[in-house]
Amino acid sequence: LILDSKQLATPHGVMVLKQEITTGELLKYLRKKVLGMSQEQYANFVGISRRTLSDIELNKGSLSQSIMDKVLKPLGLQMGLVPTHLGSVEIHNFNQI
Repeated sequence: LILDSKQLATPHGVMVLKQEITTGELLKYLRKKVLGMSQEQYANFVGISRRTLSDIELNKGSLSQSIMDKVLKPLGLQMGLVPTHLGSVEIHNFNQI
């Protein structure tokens, strides 16, 4: 999940980075508290089934990148790689492996 600088400054943005809240939990919070939408309303809005949205919010199953992008885009979010900790990252030359 990629958050912009405004989203990172929120308590929920920090919780996502610290892995204290899941993407599904964040989506549910934003859908309800920020947009004020039911699952049915939001699912219709983004073009997925209510069941799929429920599965995402409950962190069930393995969903495609395109579905996740479709669900997160209206909130200004997208899926992506996020470091699990700060510090140096070791780069490997995969051609030598």
